[in-house]
Amino acid sequence: MTEVRKIAGNTLAQTVGKIITIAVGLIAFGLITRQLGQEGFGYYTTVYAFLTVFAILIDLGLQLTATKLISDPKNDEGVILSNALTIRLLASVVFLSLAALVVWAFPYNNLIKLGVVVAASGFIFTSLTATLTGLFQKHLAMPKAVLADVLSKIIYLSCLLLVINLGYGLIGIIIATVIDSFFSFAILFYFARRYTKLGLSFNWLVWQKILLATWPIALTIALNLIYFKGDLVIMSLLRSQAEVGLYGAPYKILEVLINVIYLFLGLILPLLASAVASNNFGRLKKIIQAVFDFLIILSVPLIIGGWFLGRPMMIFMAGPDFAISGDLIKILLLATVIIFLAALFGYVIIALDKQKQMIKFYAINAIISIIAYLIFIPIYSYWAAAWITVLSELFILLNAFLVVKKTITFQPHLNLLGKVILASLIMAIPLTAWPQLPFLTLLILGVAVYFVVLYLIRGLDRQLIAEIIAIKNK
Repeated sequence: MTEVRKIAGNTLAQTVGKIITIAVGLIAFGLITRQLGQEGFGYYTTVYAFLTVFAILIDLGLQLTATKLISDPKNDEGVILSNALTIRLLASVVFLSLAALVVWAFPYNNLIKLGVVVAASGFIFTSLTATLTGLFQKHLAMPKAVLADVLSKIIYLSCLLLVINLGYGLIGIIIATVIDSFFSFAILFYFARRYTKLGLSFNWLVWQKILLATWPIALTIALNLIYFKGDLVIMSLLRSQAEVGLYGAPYKILEVLINVIYLFLGLILPLLASAVASNNFGRLKKIIQAVFDFLIILSVPLIIGGWFLGRPMMIFMAGPDFAISGDLIKILLLATVIIFLAALFGYVIIALDKQKQMIKFYAINAIISIIAYLIFIPIYSYWAAAWITVLSELFILLNAFLVVKKTITFQPHLNLLGKVILASLIMAIPLTAWPQLPFLTLLILGVAVYFVVLYLIRGLDRQLIAEIIAIKNK
């Protein structure tokens, strides 16, 4: 199979697979919110927000580092991945066990504390799964990774329906999530062993190589997660669990959207690293511009469409109890778009090996954001959390862009922006004209109008699509 066909196959598989997993995830989200209600979903959100704080300590940036290292033909991918898996497993066991102990010192409901203990085991499998993903990205074998995700999500949905019907509540739902994490890793590990020899390995020289390469990424990810999840943790301690649930519901949608973009950018990282390694900065800039245009095409209608469909979307997905979350998601979608663009420049920085230059910005952002959360969340609750999230992400985007611009003198062209805005505004006309239509009808209508208009005004042409594919074939 030629590389072009493999790329096309990867793209199609990821698109179909991601549609399935997102659909399953959103169905599960709707089942959970309706089963638990505002307060119960607040408990659920608190459990995973608390564990995410400890996940900061086990992430170590190993997925990005492993992807970059195995993209270098001088490195043995099996040796790199086996040692990376061992580092990740050891860190997971140590820090997640610590989380299961420390939570009992917090002023949480005992149900939340028990939930943390149960959910911690699932985090171990999730962290190992993330480390393996780079192998499939490198070999253009993402269909297998997608298949593992789809199969585990089908098992998850089946388990979720079972525990809900049996009335097992929060703990049952968390157990279903742990089962999802286990099967996702087990299936992915099975596929991975077809490409390289994998197992637990302790090679101190390799550990040094991985840790030296990963510590700047690990530190920036840790600082990033501190302000990204800090609002939920602080809210869980200073406000009611019902408010945590109302904020956590649109936050969940935000995370789904971000994960989709990170999956796409994960495929781009080896290409960025390859262009840098070969000193082909012309190709590097072309890749960045093509991806930037693609993100702009997705981002602007997301903001404008979300402004009109925020409330009906949250009512449709989470139930009428979460109507106010529809106003929150309008703000969080703005943060989501900023994260999209910041992620692109962040991956370019990793490819350029300039992560250390971003550490000070992440540190400043984390400190200011946490202080702002502590001051304003007790007064303004989730409204403060949402707007502080937007400002903190904007700060990172601006500084990531400046680092890239300074390093390779890259300035993105905004030729498409005007056309994308025009198409998005025209898309808004039917959304405002027929607000009484069902949400799904409005969504399909809005998407159709947007892309038809964008195509007619030559904002969406074959050249951009060809560039997204062609940059991977040169």
